[in-house]
Amino acid sequence: MEWQMCPVCKKRALDGITHPYCKSGYSLDGLYILGHYKGPLKSAIKLLKYKLVTDLTEELVSLVDINNLVLSKLDYITSVPLYPTRLRFRGFNQSDLLGKYLGKKLNIPYKNNILARIKNTKPQAELKRKERLTNLKGAFALQKNINIEGQNIGIVDDVSTTGTTLSECAKVLKSRSAREVWGIILAHGN
Repeated sequence: MEWQMCPVCKKRALDGITHPYCKSGYSLDGLYILGHYKGPLKSAIKLLKYKLVTDLTEELVSLVDINNLVLSKLDYITSVPLYPTRLRFRGFNQSDLLGKYLGKKLNIPYKNNILARIKNTKPQAELKRKERLTNLKGAFALQKNINIEGQNIGIVDDVSTTGTTLSECAKVLKSRSAREVWGIILAHGN
């Protein structure tokens, strides 16, 4: 990986670890980024997400560095959930597919039953930056009867721009005593 960044201040960070001065009790502990949201990676993500070319999932995950020390210490991998009506409309959750393949590749259990999306929000891609920062407040919750106390959890999503989605998920997991929460994304950018 040629670059990684702190998920809070968006400045360069060694291995994507959140800078000590940026970290709070509910922030992501770090962010693994496969690449910039441009060129072939952007095209592949758009094909997966909007044209339903799910065969690309395994190819995209094959680009992830399996020797990454941060990813290897995760107890579980989960994904950013879709609201039920959005899931029915699209027919699949691309983050769920990515998480399944990533878990298999890294030999880390994948659990799609950790988080629930409890608020039907507008798609982040349709919003301006200011709206993105508030759109997802209170949109996620921990599923019933899930114990994540002391666990290191990776949250998979396809693209991150402001980091709001992953931050909101991290707040929920950290408030329920997860030890570390890492964001894992294919691409960062607009």
